[in-house]
Amino acid sequence: MPTVSSSIEIGVPEALVWDLVSDPRRYPEWVVQTDRMIEVPTNGLCQGATYREYAGIAPFKRESQWRVTAFEPHRRQVHLGDDGSVELELTIEVDPVDGGSRLTQTFDVRPRGMMAVVMRVVWPLVMRRRLLRANDRSVANARHLLEAGSP
Repeated sequence: MPTVSSSIEIGVPEALVWDLVSDPRRYPEWVVQTDRMIEVPTNGLCQGATYREYAGIAPFKRESQWRVTAFEPHRRQVHLGDDGSVELELTIEVDPVDGGSRLTQTFDVRPRGMMAVVMRVVWPLVMRRRLLRANDRSVANARHLLEAGSP
């Protein structure tokens, strides 16, 4: 299963980082892969919550359905996504560090069917690097928003 992980230190308390990563309505503001949210839970994220988005790494952008499978407030959440050809597991962790917080996002990618065949070739050549770059930019965007004082 291909995996990419990105981590960044942010100069704000972990409660503020947690609030951002726990609000799917704000994902298009900082998550590079997310173009738009289609449906978000009315009561915010918690274990079992679901949401839909239009997202991905071009040329593999499409609608996907997500379910929160683990939710440890102010510490860790796990989202399981499916776009029909790829299952993604996203783990978001927020840890306190001196002077702020550390945000870590890890994607585990599980292609199915023909996409599994395509990914055997495309993943090591192109897609791993593109997903890692997008993930790095996403955590950097979160830092920029939070350190700039965005609520």
